[in-house]
Amino acid sequence: MREPVAGISGIRTRGDLSMKTLILGSIILLFIPFLPLSANAQQFLRMVGPEDVGGAWGEVISRFHAQHPDIKVDYISGPWSTDERQNMYIRSFLGGDAFELVYMDVAWTAKFAAQGWLLPLDKWFPPEKREAFLPADIEAGFYGDHFYRVPVRTDVGVLYYRKDLMPYPPRTWEEFEAVCRQYADPPGRYCIVFQGMQYEGLVCNYLEYLWGAGGSPLDRDQNVLLDKAENVSALSFMKKVIDAGWAPRSVITFQEQQTLEFFEQGKALMMRNWPYAWTVLSRSPLERKVGIVPFIHQTGKEPAGTLGGWGLGMARTAKSPEAAWRFIEFASSSEAQKILHFRRGAVPTRRSLFQDEEILKESPHYRDLYEVLLKARPRPVHAEYPRISSILQKHVSAVLVGIESPRDAALRMDQSIEGVLKGKRRSWPGRLFLDYDLQKTLLNTLIFTAVSVPFEFLLGLVFALLINLPFRGRSLGRLAMLVPWALPTAVMAMAWQWMFNNPFGVVNDLLVRIGLLREPLDWLSTPEGAMFCAAFADVWKTTPFVTIILLAGLQTIPGALRESLTIDSAGKIAMFFHLYLPLLMPFIRVAFIFRIIHAAGIFDLMWVLTKGGPADTTRTLSLYIYDLAFRYDEVGYGLFLTGLFMICLILVSLLIVRLTTLQYERI
Repeated sequence: MREPVAGISGIRTRGDLSMKTLILGSIILLFIPFLPLSANAQQFLRMVGPEDVGGAWGEVISRFHAQHPDIKVDYISGPWSTDERQNMYIRSFLGGDAFELVYMDVAWTAKFAAQGWLLPLDKWFPPEKREAFLPADIEAGFYGDHFYRVPVRTDVGVLYYRKDLMPYPPRTWEEFEAVCRQYADPPGRYCIVFQGMQYEGLVCNYLEYLWGAGGSPLDRDQNVLLDKAENVSALSFMKKVIDAGWAPRSVITFQEQQTLEFFEQGKALMMRNWPYAWTVLSRSPLERKVGIVPFIHQTGKEPAGTLGGWGLGMARTAKSPEAAWRFIEFASSSEAQKILHFRRGAVPTRRSLFQDEEILKESPHYRDLYEVLLKARPRPVHAEYPRISSILQKHVSAVLVGIESPRDAALRMDQSIEGVLKGKRRSWPGRLFLDYDLQKTLLNTLIFTAVSVPFEFLLGLVFALLINLPFRGRSLGRLAMLVPWALPTAVMAMAWQWMFNNPFGVVNDLLVRIGLLREPLDWLSTPEGAMFCAAFADVWKTTPFVTIILLAGLQTIPGALRESLTIDSAGKIAMFFHLYLPLLMPFIRVAFIFRIIHAAGIFDLMWVLTKGGPADTTRTLSLYIYDLAFRYDEVGYGLFLTGLFMICLILVSLLIVRLTTLQYERI
């Protein structure tokens, strides 16, 4: 019998159901990633900070997790270097995977906000909440009309003094001079030590002198105010502190730790440093012998300490801004700041904690520190602060080491910063005529090239002629010529840095021994000396390159021609000018072009040997372009200058070819 038709219909129905189920399941799986998360789904936040010594941040995060189990915070221990952690954040922003919580130094806010990387916190942090914090920390959290950074820990420059050795601390510059004359006894005990090395700490010190003289780097409208009498007074007094012997001359190499060690050993009456030093001194032989006051100032002016510290902001791309704000709010609370204080020594940013009995019991000096913090001032809150700081550093350092006068330094500071700020408002070609740093580095590059290349050719030609002569051991001599060229430039530059060092360098020792010098020279501490050292090291390194190329050219000259001129009684000079030089011209041209390109683009030698110092007198164009791209985040302008530089080198190369092509080569 035949099967009923209904049975066939039933089979088709089950197949249709299976197909529909498969299609529906696929659609659900496809849209699962786009479905809203449940209320209990955990949200993840990341932040980068220094190594969590003492476990302070670990405890803060643990307590936050107890209150907010739906939010997971991951604290990533970054390098100790502030600049390196800043670069970690910048890479995360540019890479599209930004850390949601931005734990930033007080000087980063404007830069990050100007790039559009931060989310404004105004709606979560209104004025009534800001009143609980120190005023300078709140001021430093603004960029434009928006607030971006909630202060978590603060810092300020203070003046430490030996209260067991002087009846009262100086308040003004005049009182400071009187104390130094009466109580200091160098070299056994100097009057003061501070951070004088060319780095960010020097800017913090300098600003306290500038504010104490009634000056300021910028006004509220971002106009530059450095070509003023106040700035000249501040720089002159800083120089006087060293020239008068009130501070050791070695202070120009001091950072915070060297300053603290010098003061802790009883070698100075006063020290400019940060609050962290109190903890160290309270456990040293100077326990109970030290007091703190605001930094000195001119009579009739107000003192001010440079604000430091850290705070939390939020990445604009954060997927859970509400969750990020909950952590920022908790991390800046009294509870969290007390944890950071007791376990890490962090100075709180909330006013009320300076009256907290638990904190005052451990840190009674906070009563005095609070008065200093109320007068603290942030560094210029400007998107171009890294450029501004770099300019200030080099010119203040130049004054301290005697390279520039206070008057000249004030003018150059003003011109450099004015050029940077005006240039940012113009097109890249328009910036060329305003960029003082570019003009300075171009001049340095031209001087270096003009000094090094001719000597390399002169010596290279002499050595090529010598090792082309037949003599015993000629092969060994040729091999020896390769040694300087074969050495890595960085290794060679580091070796020369040690050899030119004062007082340990072999160069000084040798010149003093043979009577050419009466006393060692600071080769790398003066503009002329540093440029000479750089050119000398480059000549030593690259003369073999010229020698090898010219030797190859000499080997191509037919012996029959030399014999013919010898038979005609041509002397060596005539043979050189009428035979060697014309036939060597193609080789000279190649070597000359290569050396011009290499010398004009020198980077590694200068980076290792001088870092572009002192006061940017050996900073070449390549170092400047590097700073633009990797320190100032101006990759576009840096690429523009690189393109112009390449075009200039091509044109110079074509000009060299044109001028050095002889008539016989054109046939």
